[in-house]
Amino acid sequence: LLHLPTTRAPPRPAGRHAGVTAPDQNALHLVTACPMNSLDRLYESLAAGAADKRNAHTVLATRAEHLTAPAEPVTPEHTNDDVRQRFALNEVQETLAVVENGQPIGLINRHIFMEQYARPFARDVFGRKSCIAFMDKSPVIVDRGLPIETLVRTAVEAGTRVLKDGFITTAEGQYLGLGTGYALMKAMSDIEAEKTRQLLSSIGYASLIQRSHLAESDLALRDGLPDHALLWQPRDVVGGDAYFFRHTAAGLVGCVFDCTGHGVPGAFMTLIALSFLEQTIAPECSTIDPGATLGAMNRYIKRVLQQRQREGDSSYGSGSRPSNDGLDAALFLLAPDGASLHFASARLHLLIAPDDGGALRTIDGDRNGIGYADTADDQTWITQQVALCGPSLLVIPTDGVIDQIGGPRQIAHGRRRLVQFMEQRRGVSARALCAEFAEHFSQWQGQERRRDDVSLLAFRCGTPVKP
Repeated sequence: LLHLPTTRAPPRPAGRHAGVTAPDQNALHLVTACPMNSLDRLYESLAAGAADKRNAHTVLATRAEHLTAPAEPVTPEHTNDDVRQRFALNEVQETLAVVENGQPIGLINRHIFMEQYARPFARDVFGRKSCIAFMDKSPVIVDRGLPIETLVRTAVEAGTRVLKDGFITTAEGQYLGLGTGYALMKAMSDIEAEKTRQLLSSIGYASLIQRSHLAESDLALRDGLPDHALLWQPRDVVGGDAYFFRHTAAGLVGCVFDCTGHGVPGAFMTLIALSFLEQTIAPECSTIDPGATLGAMNRYIKRVLQQRQREGDSSYGSGSRPSNDGLDAALFLLAPDGASLHFASARLHLLIAPDDGGALRTIDGDRNGIGYADTADDQTWITQQVALCGPSLLVIPTDGVIDQIGGPRQIAHGRRRLVQFMEQRRGVSARALCAEFAEHFSQWQGQERRRDDVSLLAFRCGTPVKP
């Protein structure tokens, strides 16, 4: 954004303009376009996307020239009576540009001019004098290539003048035409609408990509666990919660994880985690250690995100690092006979409710997250062997369930309420439990905004797993 003074015009010769104050050329508010930058590229992309969508000749206005309409100007040689006649001939014209030697020097507003010219004796006194007597000597003048967003900032800095008077557009300093405040507001509204449309379209397509990565897990879960349910609700269209299930020679492998953030950043993190699991968990694997798998995932994510500690790197784990992202995860291996599972977890919990009315158990996860800059490269996670004495309902929630604010007192849902919810519904199917919990959770949230992505896996085991 450049504010450039112009060269002062040469002195006017004495004549009928004598006694009329000449405009101060240095007071003109000139704004020129800068070389192409990221804003230019953004507008080019928006315009191209809008053209593809509309499949028409309508052009998205992204620069000052798109808002400019040709309008014949007047010169200092024109009198105020000439200006009055011009406004009378064109009742919709709100302003007139005053141009000298092809360069704009001022702007005449219809309402201000008519108000002043209607005063007693004004026509007799000013009628034959130069029209510069009633012009605004410091109008907003912009280059034709100026981006709309920069033009809006210029309009805001100029106060209400642009909304009332509009602006003058030039091409290499020469007068080109006039733009109105209404056209500027409409153009900005159209740009914001197009930004939103393209953003939502991109996120919608990203959702298809994320869901395609989960499709094979959906099949493995459906085929391996007849009584299961999975509540998966991204806070936005895409999210940072995801899951992974595969049949292996060692049994059914399942993983539920909650990545840093939500929305698009969280979704990118899920693709990194899913890529690791797909490379690591193969159908022919006969020996799988959940704790060791989480340790390998930790090293993989730290390497991919360049969050691994280097010798002599004092910035490791500090705020100066470019990123500090990771995930919480619960990974289990369910034996083919369904009587036991091996379980390892980073910060997530496993709840077990036996169908025979036995005490509900909670298997806590380790306190270290996976992949974060402050998690050691050689961090280990303990694999716990969990015996299942008969059919039991198992539930793994993510933090979005535990931390959601709601209820009469506007507090976190907490794990205790989830345990109580399970206690009250002993013996129901996993699908029924999940459906009822979704309704309960929605009522708990009420009018509160969703804080995070929400995932809850429920499945019944203690019986042989289908291969």
